[in-house]
This record gives sequence, structure tokens and C-alpha cells, in this order.
Amino acid sequence: MLGIAGTPQQAWPMLNPDLNPTNLSRRYAAKQRIQIPNILTQPAAERLYRCLTKETPWGVVYNEGDRVVQVMSEQLRALPAQEGARIVTDTIDRAKRGFQFLYHFYPMLVSFQAGRDPGLFLHDVLKAVNAEPFLAFIRKVSGVQSIACADAQATLYAPGHFLREHNDGADARLKRRVAYVLSMTKDWHPDYGALLQFYDDAHDVTDVFMPRFNTLSLFTVPQLHAVTCTAPFAPIGRFAITGWFQDA
Repeated sequence: MLGIAGTPQQAWPMLNPDLNPTNLSRRYAAKQRIQIPNILTQPAAERLYRCLTKETPWGVVYNEGDRVVQVMSEQLRALPAQEGARIVTDTIDRAKRGFQFLYHFYPMLVSFQAGRDPGLFLHDVLKAVNAEPFLAFIRKVSGVQSIACADAQATLYAPGHFLREHNDGADARLKRRVAYVLSMTKDWHPDYGALLQFYDDAHDVTDVFMPRFNTLSLFTVPQLHAVTCTAPFAPIGRFAITGWFQDA
């Protein structure tokens, strides 16, 4: 377990009560993935959108080979402009040769456990996805009855950000069962990129999920997928909460 206490649904009902998990489970079983619109109540969705667009202290995360580099918001603000530009240039160069990612992030689980940013609404969201009503809903839809908890990070794919093809299953110790993307992006167009794409073993695209507002994407781990590069002309970026529903 991740050691997350609290059931914010008692004070703030986040999960949309009108959803029918039985019907959704049939759709999920067909392809082991699904997009679910209107996953949150409208007040919760609008509050989360405001938090992501106005209140979240964004850092940046990227990889250097197997090493994940996290630059927190205060560190990012202190970086000289040329250093920030170097990070982007070097990351893009490495992407030509293999797996690579680059995007803005806020580490929700780590920040919550460390007591960072008290009062930030993202902490309530983390509690909500780890509370029994949400976990029971995910078990029902996915058919994975062993799910016991969820981790989470807030993500923002700004122009030039991307996540190359991977399958989330490299480390069996993490007990990841179902990946999720809680999309909170408004007024997006497919030309803007940042599309969640799925691939077969020949690397042909088999499915594409658009960033949409208040929409939950779920898919069984492992599946080959990527987030395509956000176009230079895209507005602001693709806002989401992402992570995995896991075994205990």
C-alpha cells in the first residue's frame, strides 16, 4: 500500500455517480483499453482544471538513459535560460537514438508523503483515486481484482514535449496492473499532437486517444504506447493526471 489515508468523497464527491461500470467493463475487455468521458463530477473536474492551469508548481522531468532526472519547480526557476535550452536540446538529441521523454510534471505521491505544498488540490485528487469507491470502480471496469492503490503525477506536455514508445512493464517489482491518464485538456485539436497512441508488435498504430477534458483513459500493462510530440503551435499544453493502478 502507498500509505495514503483519507476519503475525500465524503466532503468532495469526485467520481461521477452516473457511470455504469458493468457496461464499461465489456468495452474494456474487448481491447484491454478504454476512454471514459465525464469520469469526475463537473465541480470536481473544473476545480482540478483550475489547479492544473493556475496553481500547480510545475517542474520538468526527462531521462538520461535509464536515469530519470527530475527538476523541481524551484530549481527550474533558478536555471539560467541557456541551461534550460541545453536540457531540451540534449533530450531531443537522445530521442533520435532510443527511448526518451520530456515533459512538465508535479510528483503527487512523493509530494503528499513529504508534506509539500499543503492545501494543494492535487493532494485531494490523490486521496480520491486511492479511496475505495474509485478503486472498486477501476476493478470492475478492468476486471483486475487485485488492484489496491494508485500512484499519480500531474503532467503538462508543452510544445516540444513527448514520450517515446514503451510498454510500462520493464520493472515487475512495481506491480503495475492498469495504466491511466486522467485528461483535463480543453479545446484540443489532433494537429496539436500529444496524442496517446497504441502500437502492435510491428509498430503500426492500432489506436489513438485524443486529449479531452474530464476523460479517463485506462489500459492494461503492458501495452506498447507513446505520447506524440506536442506541436510548436499548440496552445499551452496537454494537462493530465497520470499513473498506474497497482497491486498491494
